[in-house]
Amino acid sequence: MSEGSDLIVGGGRRVEGRCIIPIVRAVAIHGRESAVVSLTPVALIVAEGENEYLALLPGVAPDVRDVIDTLRDDIKRQKEECAG
Repeated sequence: MSEGSDLIVGGGRRVEGRCIIPIVRAVAIHGRESAVVSLTPVALIVAEGENEYLALLPGVAPDVRDVIDTLRDDIKRQKEECAG
């Protein structure tokens, strides 16, 4: 069996003029003939115009911010798609 874990940027949604982008931890466990995937939200990015706010969800280690910073290209892409 093998296991892998990554943070991924979810699809942004426009809500009352704000773009809300979820950051999700994806854990995949692969067996011989099967796989199990677990998705757990870890943070939300709220973008309003040029302003951007990061909200870590309860129980998430503060150092996850460093990993989220490595996802800037994906976050930017979601902000652009969300803006229309």
